[in-house]
Amino acid sequence: DFLDVWKRAEDPYIRTWEDRFILQYGYSEKLGIAVSALLKKTGLSAKDFAKVVYYAPNARSHQRMIRQLKVEPEQVQAPMFDSIGNTGAAFAPMMLVAALEEAKPGDRILWANYGDGADAFILQVTDQIEKVRDRRGIKRHLESKMEIPNYEKYIRFRNLMQGEADRRPQYISSLPMIWRDRKQVTPLHGGRCRKCGNIQFPIQRVCAYCQAKDDYEEVRLADKKATVFTFSMDERAVEVDPPRVWTINDLDGGGRIYCTMTDRDTEQIEIGMGVEMTFRKIHEGAGLHNYFWKCRPIRVS
Repeated sequence: DFLDVWKRAEDPYIRTWEDRFILQYGYSEKLGIAVSALLKKTGLSAKDFAKVVYYAPNARSHQRMIRQLKVEPEQVQAPMFDSIGNTGAAFAPMMLVAALEEAKPGDRILWANYGDGADAFILQVTDQIEKVRDRRGIKRHLESKMEIPNYEKYIRFRNLMQGEADRRPQYISSLPMIWRDRKQVTPLHGGRCRKCGNIQFPIQRVCAYCQAKDDYEEVRLADKKATVFTFSMDERAVEVDPPRVWTINDLDGGGRIYCTMTDRDTEQIEIGMGVEMTFRKIHEGAGLHNYFWKCRPIRVS
């Protein structure tokens, strides 16, 4: 166990020690020992791996580790310092996902992580990898990312800017409501009428179209694309990124949902634009993290 970066509950930022000490006696030494011990135990060498994935605190340290591990540069999974930066504990798993997106059945991957010590693993890719090729993963998420336009908005998103106390009523929530919503609202399930075929959300006991009662089947709506039918902008809503954009969306395959839009440029919102559903935090009523579905513009197919 090697302490180099830490954060107390009341700290707004992480704390760290001097870089040279951390890199020499922490990162370089511990990660090198973990990888060497694993290769010695398994009898494998660097050339036996299709991909080598490992954490690094910065681009220079990542480059130096290539020489220390004696691997070829083309074997090493490219870090994402120039696109998303160092994401901390999530960094090595994110690079592993990026490597798996390009991996083939039979590939062997050496994966090493560092954080107050080091771990190293050997992974074998199976033919099950083909079942997840259509997931968005790292590559498509990076293709669809939206830049935060300025630093002021960033610190508001991170709750680092204190503003005037809000005099409006606070959000409400309850555990019984969350428990009740767990089967339909949280997973975003609608009801398809067995008589007329129309889909409604939330699920209704009586069909609004043909008045059939308790004659429906649940259908999953979370992965459906949608088209904006109409929208409005609320400039006075309590919103970290005003204005709040309310939308009514027609889901592909049937059904309509009323929700807010996120990850958007208000200058580019228009009726008929394509959106997709995303599960997001909506407020902290009752001291809880409350979540619901929002829509966001489709930026990548």
